[in-house]
Amino acid sequence: MAIDPATGQASLKIDNSGADLSLATAGMDGGTASGGLFGLGAIDVTTTESSNAALDNIETMIQTSIDAAAAFGSTQGRIETQSNFVGQLIDSLKSGIGTLVDADMEEASARLQALQVQQQLATQSLSIANQAPQSILSLFR
Repeated sequence: MAIDPATGQASLKIDNSGADLSLATAGMDGGTASGGLFGLGAIDVTTTESSNAALDNIETMIQTSIDAAAAFGSTQGRIETQSNFVGQLIDSLKSGIGTLVDADMEEASARLQALQVQQQLATQSLSIANQAPQSILSLFR
């Protein structure tokens, strides 16, 4: 957006892949944006030449509007495509995180079971070791 300090007129230029769209206001005193339609009130259609020139100007304005609408539609399509991609990426990340959490839980469960088995084996080993001296003593009786 640019404001001419001499006249106080503001202008906005939007560049979308080489297609320019310019808007200008009538001034900083509450003027209205023309959007390129200024001068339509002064169209002279009293002669064939001026009618043809006015028609050419109007057709140019219509084509500019169509081009701007196409640019907006294209941009909207790209935004929707990016939005869908980001949504799918979020879903994939959530699924991956869930799988990692499940894998961590399974690993922790496997470690717990292994430690429980080791504890049971140690208890049985101690029980067997405590019975061995009793067996040896019973041989001497």
